[in-house]
Amino acid sequence: MKKIYFLFIVFLSFSFLLNAQTYLFQDFSDDVMPPSGWTIDGYSNLWSTASSDEAGGTPPEAKFTYTNATAVSRFISPEIDLTGVTNVNFSFKHFLDNYSSGPKIGVATRSGGGDWNIVWEINTTSNIGPEEKIIAITNDDVGQSDFQVCLYLDGNFYNIDYWYIDDIELYTPYNLDAKLTKISTPWYLMGENEVTGSIKNRGIQDLTSLEISWQVDNGDITVTTVNDLEISTGESLDFTCDGIFDFPVGNHDLDVWISGVNNGIDDDTDNNMLMKTIHVASSATHRIPLFEEFTSSTCAPCASFNSSFVPWCNEHEEDITLVKYQMSWPGSGDPYYTEEGGDRRAYYGVSFVPDLYGNGAQVGTTIGAVNTFFNNAIELPGFASIIGSNTLNGTEMTVDINILPYADYSNFRLYVVVFEYLTTENTGNNGETEFEHVMMKMVPDAFGTTLNLTDRQPYAFSQTIDLAGTNVEEWDDLGVSFIFQDYQSKEVFQSGYTIEDGEFDTDAGLSNIFVDGEPIEDFSPDVFNYYIELPEGTVEIPEVTAIAEDDKATVVIVPADELRNNVTDIDVYAEDLYTHERYTVTFTLATGLDDYTNTHIKLYPNPTAGILNIQTTDHADVFIYATDGSLVSNYQVINHKQIDLSYLSNGIYFVKINTNNQIVTKKISLNR
Repeated sequence: MKKIYFLFIVFLSFSFLLNAQTYLFQDFSDDVMPPSGWTIDGYSNLWSTASSDEAGGTPPEAKFTYTNATAVSRFISPEIDLTGVTNVNFSFKHFLDNYSSGPKIGVATRSGGGDWNIVWEINTTSNIGPEEKIIAITNDDVGQSDFQVCLYLDGNFYNIDYWYIDDIELYTPYNLDAKLTKISTPWYLMGENEVTGSIKNRGIQDLTSLEISWQVDNGDITVTTVNDLEISTGESLDFTCDGIFDFPVGNHDLDVWISGVNNGIDDDTDNNMLMKTIHVASSATHRIPLFEEFTSSTCAPCASFNSSFVPWCNEHEEDITLVKYQMSWPGSGDPYYTEEGGDRRAYYGVSFVPDLYGNGAQVGTTIGAVNTFFNNAIELPGFASIIGSNTLNGTEMTVDINILPYADYSNFRLYVVVFEYLTTENTGNNGETEFEHVMMKMVPDAFGTTLNLTDRQPYAFSQTIDLAGTNVEEWDDLGVSFIFQDYQSKEVFQSGYTIEDGEFDTDAGLSNIFVDGEPIEDFSPDVFNYYIELPEGTVEIPEVTAIAEDDKATVVIVPADELRNNVTDIDVYAEDLYTHERYTVTFTLATGLDDYTNTHIKLYPNPTAGILNIQTTDHADVFIYATDGSLVSNYQVINHKQIDLSYLSNGIYFVKINTNNQIVTKKISLNR
């Protein structure tokens, strides 16, 4: 929960006593507009709080909404006693959602209720932010007992959409203060990636050099030194660290911190470190870009935009997913408006039409903006595969969707949309006579289905819904789309369409497995575990590849990370993405694995006439496999166990020993 402060906080530097005072902090967590002590001068009805995070803070935040007026509106702080103070910094997070050359926005100060003195101002010709703005204030208002500061708009309010503001702060800065503001490395990724981020100067002194360190899962620390900088108060640096993030499949904690500033330590170390959980995916596929348009048959600008957007969508129909929500305004609104469309509108914070969202983020309603988004989005990897079918029986639609995740996902949503490809009976007064991909019903509703998924564990969705009473015009003109979306960030990770009356193959077998390009001897699709003995001294895991029997199946190979974790998993998913088989290739060394094995695990005698002794320093689970991969017996061992294998046929067997620290596989020979 966020807190409101109207006070000062004293901090101590490391090398000498240095006070940094915070005089004002407002993050709108009381969800009241204006907050206690604040006032609004001009068009107070346009200011509100919103349960969004467009400015880059934490909900709620302040929001100014457009209207048809040319004027000035000020959001004014309480009076603050700055007696004896000579300089302060004013910071805030904001996002200006521009429409068309909107009003000027700025920050001004005054004392004694006098005239306003501008300390920062900018013309709004395009979107601004989201960003954190820091302004150094040294004018004559500083030092007065009745200091005030305001954020203002001056001009034509109709030419912006919204101005979002959060985390307003007035403070005396530290002399030297570098703040780590962001880790930019993607939170879902695959393969090698750079560690990147941003640093902002919140202090008085310029930043001339930085040391930036990073670490994954308490492992090795990588330090990057950046010299010859000139970063003044309020300015930022985007950085790329030395070293490469390249870690095994799974979830990893990435810590990044500022370890040095100007060849020393800065005065405030509390803002020097951030942590981000990075999900390394087991596989990747193509991510299909999603467009969601909010529109209305009573909206003239909608008709203008659609005159170019509809042909563009038709040209790219094989490459995108498209959903349109008809809205209840302007005027009487579109007759095909539904409450579910209103819920989707509220989720995105839409308050005007046309409004377009691509993969969950706002896109400008120009073909130039559409192309820019599409060209970037089409290159993004998708870390989930999805397939589905829909069947109509009378007015009842049954939707079946299977999701194969390639990473762990928490609090994601699956949105399912039944739409009509073309409607003509919802005409209004904007001149449009045909409407494409119109949402008729969301399944089960506009809030979707909450998903918590685990890497490579398929999820099946199935629901039947009655479409009687909806706006359907032609029952043979319906389609179904799906949206796989992170609920909090709104980022869409995958989208697409189901197939009408679709039927999918269930063959999840392999036709062969290859180790460093060579096929495994005696491979059989019905044998799932294989053991490969490597020459003594081998230090690198061989490359394993595989070919599915069905070319529509999906093969995911997760290699062994090292010889101590020496099992390569090969997961095969049928075309339906749900039917699944797992093959394994276990590697052993010809004369024992390594010093760990020799010290902690002993098997003797080998060869054995039937009695085998297993000695470990830890509790262990022991599995014995035949050469065809079949499990013949398993045991639990605490320090020592003697087992009798005399009931087995003579030959080679593999003993897999799983302790708390390691998985070790050793070959034994039975010769009775």
